[in-house]
Amino acid sequence: MQLVVRKALPDDGAALVRFLDAAYGGGYSPTFDRDGPLQPNDLWWVQSEKDVGVIEVNRKITGMLVVGRRRGQWLVEELLLHGFGEHPVRMQDALVQRMTAHLTAVFQHARQAALLLRTAESNSFGLALAHGVNAAFTNALIVFRYRGPRRPAVHAPEGYQLRRSSPADARAIGRLARETIPDRPRTDEIERVLGTKEGRGHVATRDEVLAGFAIVETRTGRGDWSVGVRDSHRRRGVGRALAASALGSLHAREQAPFATAWALDPVAGVFLKSLGFGVERTFLYLERPL
Repeated sequence: MQLVVRKALPDDGAALVRFLDAAYGGGYSPTFDRDGPLQPNDLWWVQSEKDVGVIEVNRKITGMLVVGRRRGQWLVEELLLHGFGEHPVRMQDALVQRMTAHLTAVFQHARQAALLLRTAESNSFGLALAHGVNAAFTNALIVFRYRGPRRPAVHAPEGYQLRRSSPADARAIGRLARETIPDRPRTDEIERVLGTKEGRGHVATRDEVLAGFAIVETRTGRGDWSVGVRDSHRRRGVGRALAASALGSLHAREQAPFATAWALDPVAGVFLKSLGFGVERTFLYLERPL
């Protein structure tokens, strides 16, 4: 049996999209940061920061490999092998061993201290490889899908006012975003989103002081939404009211809301479930020192 990994070419796009659709059914893909069915062109814009590869078994395109790099750290973001579970156990073991050898060589050549792998809980090939190298669990990215009413009720907590944001709110929203949502866009990005037809903002105030915000941006393949509440105004229903406003805006634009949360941050998961979200998929992050 021969297993070869090579760089993906434009002609491979249709086959790779079929592998992704078979694996995820058009849901959210963290690799391509897109929600919904992928198109072949979606594979190429990430190549400046990720290596998209084709896996051939006995000279037949059978799967795909995507390795991403961020701040000097490498991560196997996608590892799919179509029909892996249908092979005899002996062939499964051989495929896992050869892919393990390939990834180990690639990561060692890049002077990485560990082999980092992300795999969906339903990806038998990724799980088999992680098990074979005794990779340890580090975290999990949980993808939630909204299953509540299309127009959730919006109730402002007592003493608070909810309204659509105006251009004059952009700087204050930007400052609060940096306080409440790490790694979120700066003030100029907030202003850009709120100033476009795809952007919409909602704010909660108390005595004319900004207590929280919700930002919605809809674009092809996804609808982004963020909620931030000042520490002194939390646990009063402000975040829930702002989230309901954001979800209503997404549904009004024919977007099916989704969200992601880390498994080791249980507060976020509980909050999303209370809003009517259910778990769509879980991506495990696993690590093996080299």
